[in-house]
Amino acid sequence: MTLTPPTQSNVAPGDPRAGSLSQAATQPSVAPAAEQAFETFSYAISHDLRAPLRAIEGYAQAIVEDFGGQLPPGALEFVSRIRLATQTVEQRVDALLRLSRLSRGALRTGRCDLAETATQLLDDLRQVEPGRQVATSVAASIPVFGDATLLAIAFENLLSNAWKFTRGRPAPRIEVDTAIAGEDIVVIVRDNGVGFDMRQAHRLGVPFQRLHTGESFEGLGIGLSSARRIIERHGGRLWAESNPGQGATFYVSLPTVQTR
Repeated sequence: MTLTPPTQSNVAPGDPRAGSLSQAATQPSVAPAAEQAFETFSYAISHDLRAPLRAIEGYAQAIVEDFGGQLPPGALEFVSRIRLATQTVEQRVDALLRLSRLSRGALRTGRCDLAETATQLLDDLRQVEPGRQVATSVAASIPVFGDATLLAIAFENLLSNAWKFTRGRPAPRIEVDTAIAGEDIVVIVRDNGVGFDMRQAHRLGVPFQRLHTGESFEGLGIGLSSARRIIERHGGRLWAESNPGQGATFYVSLPTVQTR
């Protein structure tokens, strides 16, 4: 199977992909200077915020422990909300720091088989939720050239999303397939989950941008950002197709031979 990534020239005017998906797939990566500025800012903010956040949570906990018996229920509820909000910010700071680290350091590249990686990741997800019955299929072999550890992180995010967004769906299914696009291999992660509106596709891969509410599905909105950054560091691309209620398909193009 040969796959051509969507561009403005090969998407028909009436095709639903002609809008935001095409633009997202063809727009250039963030300029190196801006990318470096983001990394520096993220690293600095992540470190500078840790101490005051710990102090806020510590003081809130001290109020409960030392004066809890003297406070009315309403005041205790406010303190509990302060602690919860602080923990949420701490989680986001940690996520921002992890995202920054994905862009730092040299790639340890080599030949690896993402079929083995995907199979292991799906097995791990089953162990976390052994009661779920999810049909899965993985291509026999997905040979690529890259950093096996970082690529595992990228596909862990993609497969975790597929696993999460098929929750509650009838006969949930996740497929990992491949196609050829020129000299690259395209890894296809397809699910029959809740899907999303393609008019929101421009938000995919933007840190802390979520297409589904926290009440419906957990998450910080950092997974696809991490996956995109890892894939782009390998000279690859990430794009998607979806419709609400009809699942989602994510495409990852990666080199099969060393390119840098």
